[in-house]
Amino acid sequence: MTRDEILPFVLVLTLCCSMAAKAQNESSLSSRVIGAIQAKEPDWKPIATIQDRVPLVPSEKRILVTVWTRRKSSGISELVETSIYGVENAERAAAWLRPLRTAHVAPGWHIGIYRIGDEGYVAKYKDGKRFEIQFRRVNIVSKIAANDLDKAREFAEVIAEQIPAD
Repeated sequence: MTRDEILPFVLVLTLCCSMAAKAQNESSLSSRVIGAIQAKEPDWKPIATIQDRVPLVPSEKRILVTVWTRRKSSGISELVETSIYGVENAERAAAWLRPLRTAHVAPGWHIGIYRIGDEGYVAKYKDGKRFEIQFRRVNIVSKIAANDLDKAREFAEVIAEQIPAD
């Protein structure tokens, strides 16, 4: 092989390895999050969901979308919804949170800063019966929704702990 033939081969090989490593890291993050939540909250069970929505930024890729459920002693089910996405870079992750940063949200929602990751927000619906925590860490963004603010916080903290800081 000549030098002119080797260079394109090396570039393609490097690109393929990079894409495989990124997919493996996303799969690893998904496994780490599920394992960490199950370790901290063993009575909660994950249900994988299919989500059909328009991405908030063009490079958004789903890593994990799960509804966690448990039945209380009263027989009533509790739910915590978790969504984790990878985006192209930290700038795109910041763009993903722009609606919260600028308080461009649906009527009835109130936004506050929540110290988690590189940037985070907590949203409360006017009746105080629905909460969302959304945050970013590097190029990973996450949304946790629940009817119980303490549960939303617990799940958000566990997820944030699993996302590498680099």
